[in-house]
Amino acid sequence: MASKGSEVSPRSRARVLAISGLYQLDLLSKSLTDVIKDVRDGVSDEEETLYYLTETERAAALDFFESLLRGTWDNREVIDEQLRERLENWSLERVGHLERAILRLGCYEILHRDDIPRKVSINEMVELSKSFCDMKSKDFINGVLDSITP
Repeated sequence: MASKGSEVSPRSRARVLAISGLYQLDLLSKSLTDVIKDVRDGVSDEEETLYYLTETERAAALDFFESLLRGTWDNREVIDEQLRERLENWSLERVGHLERAILRLGCYEILHRDDIPRKVSINEMVELSKSFCDMKSKDFINGVLDSITP
């Protein structure tokens, strides 16, 4: 049987942290610097995110988390415009905070991260939606992100 640490990749774990960070930035209006510091300072206590990783994997996951969070937040105007164009009968502000964070991260990866295959980004965001959102959200997130092309 696989150990708990091998079930989820370090990058997937970093995406969980990025979603949490985007949620905090959006809902709590915290600063980007504060969110990054809070995550980096508190990560050793997070059994569900990085606890089971080696020190090297943990460092790489934290760097990936930070690059995703900074990239998504710094490009949110372009990202939000892309998302608004694809939302039918919805405003981006009406989308739930977690769904919006997942959509923003997925859109960022698709548009700005050539090192991540589009299909991987969409799959990761669908999996995140299954973990953190209503079951109907996965189809919504899949449909919106599938319509985005780099």
